[in-house]
Amino acid sequence: MQGKSYLMAGVAVVALVASSDAGLAKTKHHAAAPAPAATSDATPAPAASNGPTNAELADRLSALEAELAADHEKRDSDHNRLSALEQNFNDTSWTFDNARPTVKSGDGRFTMAIRVRFQADFAGFMQDSPAALALTAPKATADLSSGAVVRRGFFGIEGKVFNDFVYEFRLNAGGSNGSAGSGVTGSEGDPLMNLARVAYVGIDHFELNMGVIEPAFMFEGTTSSAQLMFLERPEIDNIAADTFGAADSRRGIEVRFQKDSALMPGDNLVLNAAFTGNKTGSSSGHGPGGDEQAQILGRASYRFWSDGPSNASFGTSIADIISPGGGNSTITLQDRPEIRVDGTRLISTGNILAQHAFMWAIDGGVNYNQFFIGGEYADFQVDRQLGSSFEAADTPDFSGWYVEASWVLTGEPKSYTVSATNNEVGGFGAPKVGQPFSFKGDSWGAWEVAVRYSDTNLNWNDTRVAVPGTSSSALGIQAGINGGDERVVALGLNWYLNNNVKLQLNDLITDVGKYSSTSHVLANRASQSFNTIGVRLQFSN
Repeated sequence: MQGKSYLMAGVAVVALVASSDAGLAKTKHHAAAPAPAATSDATPAPAASNGPTNAELADRLSALEAELAADHEKRDSDHNRLSALEQNFNDTSWTFDNARPTVKSGDGRFTMAIRVRFQADFAGFMQDSPAALALTAPKATADLSSGAVVRRGFFGIEGKVFNDFVYEFRLNAGGSNGSAGSGVTGSEGDPLMNLARVAYVGIDHFELNMGVIEPAFMFEGTTSSAQLMFLERPEIDNIAADTFGAADSRRGIEVRFQKDSALMPGDNLVLNAAFTGNKTGSSSGHGPGGDEQAQILGRASYRFWSDGPSNASFGTSIADIISPGGGNSTITLQDRPEIRVDGTRLISTGNILAQHAFMWAIDGGVNYNQFFIGGEYADFQVDRQLGSSFEAADTPDFSGWYVEASWVLTGEPKSYTVSATNNEVGGFGAPKVGQPFSFKGDSWGAWEVAVRYSDTNLNWNDTRVAVPGTSSSALGIQAGINGGDERVVALGLNWYLNNNVKLQLNDLITDVGKYSSTSHVLANRASQSFNTIGVRLQFSN
């Protein structure tokens, strides 16, 4: 069509030139011819018509060119719109990377992925008979119930909007068996709304996260539940998350700075701060006579060495309970023996009347190819009140630690997450399976053996008895806290059939001891050791 336009314009120019030449030749012819003899009765000849003038032809040509240009512009516009539609149609696509269905817009600014996580756990507790246990201290020797639980049943979506925002929405149809057990406080039910957040990531290295969140906190708190070496995180991580506001389903806001090669080539610096409230769907921590439960949390981690597959890092975590919620509120530190099939907490401080608590932790981890070792120490301090006074009468102090190691028998290295738009940043995860399991392919996936020792001590001056005050100004001394001391040796075997399906086998050798009464005499101190066999089947994308 463009060639035709040029042809028509050329024809018009030729016509104009030809017309002008004809007029000029005619004029010359009349000038050369001899003038006729004048006669008295001769009549004047009519004036010859020379056609359109040059100016008129130039105007017509300009109008024609303008019309052709407008037509050409319209055709170009139609072509561009058609090309954009064709491009968007061709680029908008579904992918199934890592069995994760994801749809992406043609320009790449919008994505939506469907996420699923399913964990089915079985636990068998090998203990003395209930009759034998009843003869000793029930607080330390509860009869735990073998059985099964759907530990997690996540279903949700996540993606990005206009490149600068990411979103995540997740429901949980699973949970823990939440009975409190004998002699301990409270029960637990996992909220249905697990995550519902929007994050702004439009500034390089920064993320602002708001909604129902799970902050990045503690060493194994930055590892996805789908990539844990054992069925459960260590007890100090669970206590910190549940008590100090870092568990999932927390209403809150979080800001993060992450930059690799920040101080030297190959390093990775992560700084994280969060303000959280209570869990979604829970009325505890938001009672009459006080504001909602509120916490401030922070974490810093630094990978100081990496050669690609191998990494070494250290970190620290701190948290402060601004308000436990309600009026005369309480703070409780407790956990199960690293499995959630039975809800009994064998160690628990009970309800401590307090308005404030503080904790800190240090951690470190290193993987050298398929070998990994890591550990963490945590300290918890509670400002305990005496009676209805809001002044802290004393500060009970509790602590715990663990060390863990693993070896991937099939040679795959442990993974380290440099950056992420969720809380799995600056932490170690599961190995990526090199050869997925297949009888036809004669491959057996990845195999990992793991061991962990943890010690959590929730006793504080557990032999001290209360001394009443002698006057209003002398309030006396409160009794020590008999929360118990629990030590767990965990042995694990993990079979990663592929990057989505995993089987886990744990043997938990647990030893727990505490006083059975407030008299705190050695005769009333009981302990027991037992084994727990745990099995998990997991699918996660």
